Order: sequence, then C-alpha cells, then structure tokens
Amino acid sequence: MTRTIPFKPDGREPFQFTARIGEYETFARVPFNLYANRYYLELKGSSGEVIVYTPLIASPDGYDINLALPCSPGKLIFRESTNQFEVS
Repeated sequence: MTRTIPFKPDGREPFQFTARIGEYETFARVPFNLYANRYYLELKGSSGEVIVYTPLIASPDGYDINLALPCSPGKLIFRESTNQFEVS
C-alpha cells in the first residue's frame, strides 16, 4: 500500500514527516539550502541515526527514483507532477 504525503514547506521551518519505509520507522526533514538553492532530504531512524542525507530528486511520472535505498525493499519517492512524497 502506498501512502502519499503532500510536500508543503512553509519557508520558515524545514518540512517534516514520519513514515514507515519498508521495515524502518523513519523521521524525515526536508531543509532548503540557500547556497545550493535546493531542498535536501534527511532520513533518521527511530534511534536517531542518519540513514540518508541526499538532494531531493524528483521522479517523473512513470519512473521511480527511490530516495531511501538503505530501506529496501521499501521506497520513498518524490513525485514532481503532484508535489507529493510516495511511501511504500
């Protein structure tokens, strides 16, 4: 089952959400880097360890770029056309 999370940053605080990706319970932050002029994705596990810190790369329709490879077989996709995260 795929869960969708709308990406709605407010410009003051990093966007945050929790999600179960595969067998991992994760906490996600999506800060904006002014110098790089882009968003980044930080995933932390339940004990606070960083699982992934990567630029936020959008997936086009019909193709999935998994942003949470260490959580395989679970997936975290950011879909550009809908501006949503897809978690499975």
